Amino acid sequence: MSRWKSSLFWNPVSLVALLLVVLGLVGSLVLAIEELASAEAEVYRSLFAWVIFPAIGWLGLLLCLGGVLRKRYQLSQVSPEKYPKYFRIDFSQPGTRYMLLFSAVGLFVLLIWGTFTSYHAYEFTESTQFCASACHSVMQPERVTHQISPHAAVTCSACHVGKTPTQYLEAKIYGLTELYRVATNSYQRPIPTPIHTLEPVRENCTGCHWEQQYWGKMHRDYSHYITAEDNQQWTLKMNVKVGGMYRLGEEGEGIHWHMKLNSKVFFIATDAQLQNIPWVKLVTEDGEELIYSSTDNPIAEEELFQYEAREMNCIDCHNRPAHQFKAPIKAIDDAMARELIDPSLPEIKVKGIELLANDAYTSKDEAVNSIRSQLITFYREENPQIFQSRRGDIEQAAEALASIYRQNFFPEMKADWRAYPDNIGHFLSDGCFRCHDGSHQTPEGKTISNDCSLCHDIVVQGPRDDLESDPQGLPFRHPIDFGLPVIEIGKCTDCHNGMLGN
Repeated sequence: MSRWKSSLFWNPVSLVALLLVVLGLVGSLVLAIEELASAEAEVYRSLFAWVIFPAIGWLGLLLCLGGVLRKRYQLSQVSPEKYPKYFRIDFSQPGTRYMLLFSAVGLFVLLIWGTFTSYHAYEFTESTQFCASACHSVMQPERVTHQISPHAAVTCSACHVGKTPTQYLEAKIYGLTELYRVATNSYQRPIPTPIHTLEPVRENCTGCHWEQQYWGKMHRDYSHYITAEDNQQWTLKMNVKVGGMYRLGEEGEGIHWHMKLNSKVFFIATDAQLQNIPWVKLVTEDGEELIYSSTDNPIAEEELFQYEAREMNCIDCHNRPAHQFKAPIKAIDDAMARELIDPSLPEIKVKGIELLANDAYTSKDEAVNSIRSQLITFYREENPQIFQSRRGDIEQAAEALASIYRQNFFPEMKADWRAYPDNIGHFLSDGCFRCHDGSHQTPEGKTISNDCSLCHDIVVQGPRDDLESDPQGLPFRHPIDFGLPVIEIGKCTDCHNGMLGN
């Protein structure tokens, strides 16, 4: 005991630090065995096994060494002969040999432990489980919408972390700042879309999506239900001109003309979500530059220097590839088309929109319970005959509306379709019409077209009992006859806001 007390390790800092090392090693080992033996990973167990306990152990090791050096320095001031300024390794001394052997074995164990836990820590921090569940209350909107998206099998890091070591390091440093905001409850609600941290987007997308692929036309069917008592179905079928590279090396066509390889499109947006675009520049293959400025929403030339011109890429249109928040009218239309909600229930769409779009809910549980009870109360009091004869359909509709709310509305985080507009199309957000609104033109008068047939041909449209069709394409027919071509009235979003309109 006296020999141990005379050791450099016998000091308060090193003794406490050794306890931390033991805690880190034992805690990490126990949880690692449990984690590897378990059929399912558990996020907090993984977090402690691969990150927190190893960090405690390494911190303890550094503190232990610091305590040793501190005590040696103190002793060197008292007895410089016994404790000279520099370390001396004398193999003739048994204590030196034992210390070196102990240090070699300890270093070997620590290297094995550090390599093992570091590998699993890297895997864990790159997993969707870590990104979406470790901070489950903050990231719940992203986690839920990702699980029901077309990219549900794609990990978060595949899009949000680059492929180079520098991009990886930048992502982790940014993650530490986010961790601080979560710990101090200073994060924004809703979480801002990380547009400027998704670079280089094209490289991420083209890891799976080949940008030179030619898609041609893709058929799409849409069923809308009029927001009236009878929920009349309105059918719209169209051929969307996705296009692409018709032949390698040639100009692109269709909607994917924007991604053609020989020309570049740049734009300036005056807002963080890139919704207000007053300036567009096209650089042709020959180097010619065409500048289009909005006449409806002009921006002074001296103000342009305040903003950065952004080169158009995939994410500027496909901005919600894995986190889609459906608006009430869209979500109810989809549920009715899938017969999760019976369209023949009188006023179900009008009442459903009213219940889903209620901003008075403070939590998801409150909203779900309120939606169920209010819908049943509505039919019981306003239409008792329907309630008695079709109670099963009403309860099924209530469950469908509750499910829609759980998947698309997050009142605690103030997240829904209004916070995250979808740029594909132009029905509920400006999307294509951010540039293709007919008001962007060059000084010579050349305009970015807003011709509907540029992107799609409507082949079937109308109510079920009065469908019109033409494989060559039809002019768009609105369910309400305004007496004018719709394109002359304005943009879709002038009326459709996700709650009102059909």
